[in-house]
Amino acid sequence: MKKSVFVLISLLIIIIATPSPVYSQDDLLQYLQTKGAELDQKEQLLQEREKALQELEKDIMARIKEYESILERVEKILAEIDKTKEEKIQHVVKTYEKMQPEDAAVRLEDLDEKTAVKVLAFMKPRKAANILSMMAPRKAARLTKKITEIPGLEKLIAKMKKRR
Repeated sequence: MKKSVFVLISLLIIIIATPSPVYSQDDLLQYLQTKGAELDQKEQLLQEREKALQELEKDIMARIKEYESILERVEKILAEIDKTKEEKIQHVVKTYEKMQPEDAAVRLEDLDEKTAVKVLAFMKPRKAANILSMMAPRKAARLTKKITEIPGLEKLIAKMKKRR
């Protein structure tokens, strides 16, 4: 036990006798000033980056608004084009409906299938049936099949029902 007390006392003496690093006030002040200057530089850099990000965000938002405006104009133009196409198709449909079934059949057989299908699809069912009955059976069957393949057929059927 005497030995362990002696070791403990020796360690205490060594710890107390060892000089701790002491900084002079000038050294500490200079260290704090250096660190303060570094922090100021970092803060300034962060503020510059934040400002650049805000400008970039502003630019992006302006472009988004511009693109939305362009998209809106394009959608209006496309709607006008669709309306014009619809009006023209309706005009052609009415013209063919006024023809004698034999004459309409001959002319529709000479049209490209896509156009003939559109015309027949928009006709009143009775008129379309009369015209199809005057066509060559294979041509009438092909056009009839294509009519059923039109995307959005339910929409077309609803339009045809409204006309009756």
